[in-house]
Amino acid sequence: MALIDDILKAAGFSSSEIADVKAGKLHQGGSLDAASERELSVKLAFHVNAKLENAKEIFLENPKKKEYDPSVEELGMIAEDGGEGSLDDFAGIKLSNAKVMDKLYMKAAPGSDLNLSKEEIAAFKKCRSHDDVENALRRALLDRFRAYKRAGLDGIRPYARSRKEFSPGAEMRAQCEAGRILPKYSPAFDKFVREYPNHEPEAFEESFFWVNSIIDDKPTIALVHRVGMPQDGGYVYMERHFYLSRSHNCLQGIGAALPVDDGGVVLYATRTSTDQVSGFGGSAKRGIGNKLMGGRMAQNFERARKVIAEAAAAKEGMDNLKL
Repeated sequence: MALIDDILKAAGFSSSEIADVKAGKLHQGGSLDAASERELSVKLAFHVNAKLENAKEIFLENPKKKEYDPSVEELGMIAEDGGEGSLDDFAGIKLSNAKVMDKLYMKAAPGSDLNLSKEEIAAFKKCRSHDDVENALRRALLDRFRAYKRAGLDGIRPYARSRKEFSPGAEMRAQCEAGRILPKYSPAFDKFVREYPNHEPEAFEESFFWVNSIIDDKPTIALVHRVGMPQDGGYVYMERHFYLSRSHNCLQGIGAALPVDDGGVVLYATRTSTDQVSGFGGSAKRGIGNKLMGGRMAQNFERARKVIAEAAAAKEGMDNLKL
């Protein structure tokens, strides 16, 4: 089992920051080395008085984001049977603020508020009603899920922009190369997340789901891939938002849950790509954005820590009843 100090140090945490984590604080360790001028990033670590099986549940099997992220309106699993998914998996997606969203989708164009391919833009232009828009969105999401599951980062359709198409797949590949925080401790997992779906480790598990969040009063859909595997008595995992309908381009987080005598330590580093911090004044924008995102993530992870602790307490209570 790797030492907690060694892994946190490899992830860029200082000696004093590591001491804070051991003392029970949720520590936001600042930003990572940027993979591009569009990137916001943050790394976090915290201690929980819970068995690692509970951390595995919250980070992989059961997406409880709605319990600790107030921006989440609804979420749903995709292809729980491990197959190709179906439109039924996306039946729960509803676009609130209908008048505004219908206009956005029906009048979408390269470089507009939405992240769409040229083919998707053409499909939305044929819509004539709110139902048409929601149905076209569900079809687009299913197609993107299937393409990603079949070919990984290479299967992601680029977003149409006014000048040059943007490739989320290329962006996330650059993020992997810039921020491989665990190659020393889990090289098989590191290789798998970079080259998914190839090089499957023996004990990996994965799940897919969609999340509908309200950002700037507008529904924002994410397609999320979570994958994890046991590692030396702990657990390593990745969360990849391989599609975001608006606001940001993509998101990728990699981390680990590490066993300690009185519970576990959770380490997480995330990178978010957004056009809002590129161009003139980008450095200052990224600095401000990193602090804001770090603060929000710290709040969400504090909520997550409570959810883990509550799940552990409930499980302990059930175990006691069995005695």
